Amino acid sequence: MNGRIAVLSQNKRFKSLRCGRGWPFKSRIQDKLWILLALTCIGCSGKLDYVRPTTASKLNNSITISAPRDAVWNATVPKLGKQFFVINNLDKSSGLINLSYSGDPENYVDCGRIISYVSNARGERTYDFPASKADQQYEVMSGNLFLFHRKMSLDGRINLIFEELSPSETRVTANTKYVLSRIITVNGVSGGIPQTNTDSISFISGGNAAFAAMSDGRATECIATGKLESEILQAIQ
Repeated sequence: MNGRIAVLSQNKRFKSLRCGRGWPFKSRIQDKLWILLALTCIGCSGKLDYVRPTTASKLNNSITISAPRDAVWNATVPKLGKQFFVINNLDKSSGLINLSYSGDPENYVDCGRIISYVSNARGERTYDFPASKADQQYEVMSGNLFLFHRKMSLDGRINLIFEELSPSETRVTANTKYVLSRIITVNGVSGGIPQTNTDSISFISGGNAAFAAMSDGRATECIATGKLESEILQAIQ
């Protein structure tokens, strides 16, 4: 009888070990899982490149119209009202119209290109896009894999100046102040709190500026293409 009790007791202890926290097989499986996770990024690689703007800094922001200043002014206001620009202020006596544009900067500002190459267990990916693009998500491999969400916006304030060259000639000049805003949010695929960086730069027609360098030491340079001024002047001709 005592021998049977001893066997039953040993069986119970065996079952409790097999199903409990101390069972050695469970820890071995966990160790293997951690090893597999660690090996998933063996062979991972990546490269991040930045190509500077290629737009030449040239400014052609005025036109001459063969008509009196009052006639040019009176024709300009309704034409501008049909465009996507917002008219903020009109001062006919001084010959000044103030306009604004808010939105996608890609057509009006050249900030170069961003190229990111990523290779891991999921395969190879290449991201190649204008740095002035309004909204872009991409990956960067720098030791670990990071997910970037990049947003760019432009606020442009344009002064249209009407000058009387003669009773029958008027010169119209478009001068713009560009304000570029950039928001970059970075998430690590391994977790952690997302990091967000927000900054802005400003420059005038024909000018340029650069955002502060990121952790990789590269500064994003931006230059006005002149297309914004050109579109406004074409609209009033």
